[in-house]
Amino acid sequence: MNTKELLLSVLMGGPATGYDIKLVTYRKVEQDSRPNKKVYELTEAGRTACLKALMSGDARHRLRSEFIFILSFAPFLPRWRVKELLDQRLADTNEVLRDLDRREREALQVGQKFCIGFGRVMMEAQRDYILKHGAELLSGCPEDVPLAMALHG
Repeated sequence: MNTKELLLSVLMGGPATGYDIKLVTYRKVEQDSRPNKKVYELTEAGRTACLKALMSGDARHRLRSEFIFILSFAPFLPRWRVKELLDQRLADTNEVLRDLDRREREALQVGQKFCIGFGRVMMEAQRDYILKHGAELLSGCPEDVPLAMALHG
């Protein structure tokens, strides 16, 4: 799906706030001691365009990860750098899992609940894999390399 279609799909569940989204209507909502906001809702044309994209869209999952790309060169990186990357990924993963917990409490639709659960399983698998195999990866890394020593020190 392209960006426009993704934005339209956000509104399939009902009105929401947002920025300039085409094929929607909006109403102004006044707020006390806060700036007024606009609440956007799909028009019939927007709903049709979104459903058309959902029905014909390519549902393949693609994995593009700078993290995985960099770790594929772990044997050439100093151990401290690989450990830094793994530690950061674990911290990020734990943060995402906390966010999924929050979203799960707020989820209203069965599709949202499914996607949150799917995301949780993927993140837990990532965390568990790093915890189980991270030491093996680190053992294959040099203690330090000349270029890394110059960059780090």
